[in-house]
Amino acid sequence: MKIRMPATRACYPSSRNEPHRLLCWIPRHELEQLAAEGRVDAKTLEYYPSGLEVRVSREGFEEFGLDLGVDPERLYEAYQALRQARALPESGYVAGAHLEEVAKRGSIRGGHILPEPEWTDGQDPRVVMGKMQ
Repeated sequence: MKIRMPATRACYPSSRNEPHRLLCWIPRHELEQLAAEGRVDAKTLEYYPSGLEVRVSREGFEEFGLDLGVDPERLYEAYQALRQARALPESGYVAGAHLEEVAKRGSIRGGHILPEPEWTDGQDPRVVMGKMQ
């Protein structure tokens, strides 16, 4: 069995039991780009070498000095509106860039389901867990 991770920025619920707690995964290569642009605290790379999982909230973003170009509350509201409109992928994982665009526009297209993020091919669980130490 291999563990697959989003290869691009992704937003998703914390769990099926907590659909109102939204998380955002930022893989290493995107985190490096954000740090280079001054849109995340550069120390984040040191402490989160594989990527960053952050709660989509003002407090969550402020903790890491994260700026995705859209207010985290608007991201959260857009995700919940999409969830109610059944416009999310079945997995609940949505490509971050697409969600950010919806949050900036403030509207969704009826009948349109946002795409999932790209995924890695997967790694052995021991490798993944080893990176978390």
